[in-house]
Amino acid sequence: MTKTLSLPSGKIASLKKGRGFDLLQAQQKAKTSEEIPYALIAELAEIDGQKLVYEDILELDLEDVIALQAEISGKFTEAKATEVKETTQKSLEQEIA
Repeated sequence: MTKTLSLPSGKIASLKKGRGFDLLQAQQKAKTSEEIPYALIAELAEIDGQKLVYEDILELDLEDVIALQAEISGKFTEAKATEVKETTQKSLEQEIA
């Protein structure tokens, strides 16, 4: 699934749904942990129909980078795990009865 955004500069960005592989690729390409979000943008985004590399993201207008970071970081806040209560055989039997 791809999401299309109009960036503040007027450029059109397409963001694909990320996978663990995309995060791994971004981590490998980033020189420091602070650079991972930029590398992840490069993994997930096309701008005006062009696939960009990490260094291209660093050359984008600041407003565009912030908009892309907000979009990608929003995906992380949506993807929260929830705790599953462990059930035992006895408690299952009690729930059935």
